[in-house]
Amino acid sequence: MNRRSKLALAVCGVAILSLTLVAYGYQQPAPSEEPASPQTMPAPTMTKLADGVYHYFGFFGSSLVVVSDDQVLITDPSNPARAQSLKDEIAKLTKTPVTTIALTHEHYDHVGGTGVFPDAEVVCHINCQPNFDLDSLGDVPIVDTTFEDQLEIPVGDKTVQLHYLGPGDGEATTIIYMPEEDIIVTADMYEPRALTHKNWVDDKNFTGTRYILNTISQWPITHAINAHSPGTDPMDMMENVEYYNDLYEAVYSALAAALEQGGFPALFGVFQSLPNTLQLSKYQDWANYDTSFPRHVERMLQAITHAD
Repeated sequence: MNRRSKLALAVCGVAILSLTLVAYGYQQPAPSEEPASPQTMPAPTMTKLADGVYHYFGFFGSSLVVVSDDQVLITDPSNPARAQSLKDEIAKLTKTPVTTIALTHEHYDHVGGTGVFPDAEVVCHINCQPNFDLDSLGDVPIVDTTFEDQLEIPVGDKTVQLHYLGPGDGEATTIIYMPEEDIIVTADMYEPRALTHKNWVDDKNFTGTRYILNTISQWPITHAINAHSPGTDPMDMMENVEYYNDLYEAVYSALAAALEQGGFPALFGVFQSLPNTLQLSKYQDWANYDTSFPRHVERMLQAITHAD
């Protein structure tokens, strides 16, 4: 492995670990405390959700695994170390190699490690490639298949659907859905009873995220796999649908009132004051609320008034 690849592995590993730690509200130990031991990382799990369908959770990341006699589909290997762990766990289920890798979006902490599965077809929304062209670390995949609105991938007698509903977290946000099993996979759209940490929302379109969550919440769902959560309870997603709707309504109402009272110039006052004054007290016990809610208000303001 050359130095560039080692750097890519290190950066991707740090990114996915940091994202999940802040999402769960974990605190960095104070200088006087003992640092966390590497042995505290939870062991990987492979949970059966339906016949031939599994949820792998390891290295603080999730992957869907769909197995048939001659095919294996996975999502988001993330980085080479995690991909190898995922490969080892799949080997306990089947001798069939991974044939398809479906990527949930373009962010580098999700798309690395595809080289661990050298014969797999890599599938990503068409908006992935312009971002991959900007890669300077050397671990983005070569994409074999792209799609625009929807793609169906047969895996034995099962169907895996890839849906693009618009920008959410990034520009290539892909919702993965198995309609017969009522299983859905999303990435970086929400965390269970936690606000996405303020460090990770700059590329999240808040009105797009709201639209996507509202749309998919109408689909039949038995298991909802989230990119960085070990559980699959759809209620975690439904609570976030309510959060994004409440945040949107509060921010929109403030903007509308300012326009009515003072016209366009009054919007600047809303941008200055609302992140520091708005509160949604029903979510104050969620992780990261105290540190990140003002940034969520800013991003919703920007999404409503600037489309990003």
